[in-house]
Amino acid sequence: MKQLLHLAPLALAIAANSASAQSTDDTLARMQEQLNSMQQQLNAAKDDRVRFNGFFSTGIARASNDAGYAGITEETNVADLSLMALQGTFDVTEKTQAVLQLVGRGADDWDPEIEWAYLSHRPTNDLQLRAGKMRVPIFMYSDSLEVGYAQPWARPPQSVYGPIAITSYVGADASYNFNFDSSSLTATAFTGFTDEDGNSGDVELRNIGGLNLTWTDYVWTVRGVAATAEASIDATKLGELAPVPVNSVLADGSRGNFYGIGASYDDGKWQIISEVTRVEVGGKFPDTDSAYLSIGHRFGSWTPYVVAGWIESKDEGERKGAFISGLVPESILNYQRQEYSVGTRWDITPGVAIKADVTHARGLDKGYGNLNTVYMLSDNTTSTNVYTLKIDSAF
Repeated sequence: MKQLLHLAPLALAIAANSASAQSTDDTLARMQEQLNSMQQQLNAAKDDRVRFNGFFSTGIARASNDAGYAGITEETNVADLSLMALQGTFDVTEKTQAVLQLVGRGADDWDPEIEWAYLSHRPTNDLQLRAGKMRVPIFMYSDSLEVGYAQPWARPPQSVYGPIAITSYVGADASYNFNFDSSSLTATAFTGFTDEDGNSGDVELRNIGGLNLTWTDYVWTVRGVAATAEASIDATKLGELAPVPVNSVLADGSRGNFYGIGASYDDGKWQIISEVTRVEVGGKFPDTDSAYLSIGHRFGSWTPYVVAGWIESKDEGERKGAFISGLVPESILNYQRQEYSVGTRWDITPGVAIKADVTHARGLDKGYGNLNTVYMLSDNTTSTNVYTLKIDSAF
């Protein structure tokens, strides 16, 4: 019994040490959990600084002849309607972002091309400054020109969107937002340059300067834009049509101006959109007036629409002698046609829409501009029909 009493203190000491060790292990475990939690929070914060989204389109289109309206002929076309884009937004700071958009088009063998690459900074909530490669902001749908899912149609109305092949420029812009009680006004000034392959050849615009104003009360939207640039246009593709060399320079540093006004109404059911534009370029390049009116109505996930468009060149006399008479007529640069579309959009699920469209264009004999000139010069076609079935997605 005395021996047991002698061993009791030792047992108590061992028990105390054991409890202390267990407490230490518990403390280390809790610290490890806290470290893991902190690491997860840091990783989440890091992930939040980088965001990715994109869009995808594909479909088939076929025309009743080879006039080439919107680039579509009698041969079923899939590649020209197919593209995929990935856009990354990187938060440099709380007020500064870097944006990169890569687009691969089926017509270009899916070779990725940088469409957007710019740095954006917001000194205040209402002021935004950007610099880099961006979309030319001259149309209501300029920023979403290739984002089919953001548009009601199978393709933007060609009367307004077709003749202007330039889509991007390198430069800078500044936007300021004026907030009112139930509406807002955004003013954007932009400047820069671009050098791209246009519909008829090389197009170079220098010293671009412009201003657009957009007012909205979130049902009505009204937008006006005016832009100017020094334009150099070499219609090398058209010059190749002649059996002998011809002067294909349509503008050589000439002053070019663009004016546009657009309006839209969207109350959740009715969707009405219209744009009117004017292009003025010194030299042989055609000055054009164009417009369209689109009316659509939502029936649940279905949105049927109708569109009427018109385009006409205004300075045919300036192109006399632009090409050798009898070999390549001036009419290949002229525009004068009417366009009518009937279609529907079906939003099968959030982020995916199927569209069907039938477009009739007539008056083609009054000007071949932006058409398949080889076919038009050998045929007396006055109209064409284009049938389109398309899938658009945004993610």
